[in-house]
Amino acid sequence: MRCPNCGFDFSEGYLCPKCGIDTFVFLKTQKLSIRLYNEALEAAREMDLSGAAEKLEQSLLFDKSNMQARNLLGLIYCETGRIADALKHWIISTSMVKDNNPAVGYMDFLQKNGREMEKYNDAVRMYNQALLYLNHGSDDMAIIQLKKAVDSNPDFIDAYNLLTLCCIEENNYKRAQHFIDIVLKKDKKNPKALKYDNVINSGGTSGLRKKTPRSAESKEDSSQKTVSLKKTDSAPPMPRYKRKEKQIGILEKRDIISFLLGIVCAAIAILVLMMPAMNEAKDKLIVDLQTKVDNYAGETKMTPGEVLAMRTELETLRNENKRLRSEETKQANLELLQTALSQMTDNDFETCVATLDRIDTIGFSDEDIAKYNSVKATVYPKAADSLYTKGKSEFLSNKYAEAKASLESALKYASDENFIDDAYFYLAKIAEKDEDLEQAKAYYQKVISEYPDSNQLTNAENALKNLSE
Repeated sequence: MRCPNCGFDFSEGYLCPKCGIDTFVFLKTQKLSIRLYNEALEAAREMDLSGAAEKLEQSLLFDKSNMQARNLLGLIYCETGRIADALKHWIISTSMVKDNNPAVGYMDFLQKNGREMEKYNDAVRMYNQALLYLNHGSDDMAIIQLKKAVDSNPDFIDAYNLLTLCCIEENNYKRAQHFIDIVLKKDKKNPKALKYDNVINSGGTSGLRKKTPRSAESKEDSSQKTVSLKKTDSAPPMPRYKRKEKQIGILEKRDIISFLLGIVCAAIAILVLMMPAMNEAKDKLIVDLQTKVDNYAGETKMTPGEVLAMRTELETLRNENKRLRSEETKQANLELLQTALSQMTDNDFETCVATLDRIDTIGFSDEDIAKYNSVKATVYPKAADSLYTKGKSEFLSNKYAEAKASLESALKYASDENFIDDAYFYLAKIAEKDEDLEQAKAYYQKVISEYPDSNQLTNAENALKNLSE
């Protein structure tokens, strides 16, 4: 049998002697991930985007390397206005498979439409601002921001749902139904839209917010409602919004946190996508100016003052280009940091530390450096443990070259783990196999002198004694 995880061939049982996984369970989870992907694909074809997204998230829980599921989830997020989440999954997808990966084309398309990306980013920013207004009781300001958000991104389903909630809170069911119809046309089984539709059809706000019972309204309130309902609008009329209770009710904290993080990811993605084009324009302008300056040899009609001004402009453009390239490098490193965060979330520690090694923190803010150090502190010990386990397994399988690389990497990321002495002992054995006796002696001596409580102490002393004879 060939292990589907590492490719090792073995003849007995289901447990791979190399990587230690249960091949039966591994294959079952892969098949389950594929089945969930197929169900999600069918749901997406029927315009059940919420159900498809839920199944794809489950599919990735069973197999995070399912590229098709990750790409489709990105497309669904893009279709529902969550551009930052879509980019996150496409970036992870391309980091796993670069050749013949549709995600590359998706990101290229967004790169060529920089103005659309700015509008999507503005929509997320206005949605987050609306949430803040709602927290502070400014319903009318929140509605203005939400209307601008859906104007910037007509596919922004979360903004439509929040507008629906605001309308229901003010008993403007006709307007709420208008927004519900928009959502259900794009996502026919959206759970929030269906819930709001049920509230409207039941004739009340049960399950949303608990309202204070009131007596008959005053004439002043009645007149205000009458005037408000006469206002014209692009859709069914909406009354003037006044805050009745300082509550968020149906809003969930995770939605707020998700979109606050989303605006940061979208801003980084926009900068990374647009910066190369800006630099190319600067490079072309510099080359043109340099050519003009070089061609000046006295036979032109340019005065020395004009040449000096041109040289000054050239130097200014060079400095600006240098600054832009520095900013481009910084944004690329910030994108790598976001990728490392995603890899850490997926428990892909070995890939995560490799990504961290590529990051240059020059130009990072104190907050970004703190985030970088936090990821390192979390991931390094786990990556070291994973690499040591892998190296030991390779050593026991007589794959000494692979074991050497894994064990050396484990020591690179280890700090005070209890396997360090064993790693040095195995490296000493590998050095003996390679007939590098001096290196083997150095490793044995390190175990003896620095780890006197090691379980390999006696073995190291005996091995060093044999090599010295």
